[in-house]
Amino acid sequence: TGNYEYRLILRCRQEARARFAKMRKDVLEKIELLDQKHVQDIVFQLQRFVSGMSRYYDDCYAVLKEADVFPIEVDLSRTMINYSGQSLSYEDEEEEETSRGGEEDAPQTENGAEKLIDD
Repeated sequence: TGNYEYRLILRCRQEARARFAKMRKDVLEKIELLDQKHVQDIVFQLQRFVSGMSRYYDDCYAVLKEADVFPIEVDLSRTMINYSGQSLSYEDEEEEETSRGGEEDAPQTENGAEKLIDD
């Protein structure tokens, strides 16, 4: 009976190996098919995305082509007022400096040239 049980165990192991090899082969094939499906799906989705973006840009181009926005008119007098407001602040600072300083802030000159070294 011991020899019979040993042969039975060997036979079961052999069948289990064959069944495992078959299942492993099936799983590998399914994984490969799944990878191919994912690649095809990604390509399909990218094609849809590109065609959608192309349609979107074509529509935007058509809308902007019909729009008459050029030449753009600019109110320069209004713009100049904004700039002159900033330049006034600079002029005000300069006026304050000259009114405060008097001769103390003015550079000392000797024969019309600035004096660089204090005596």
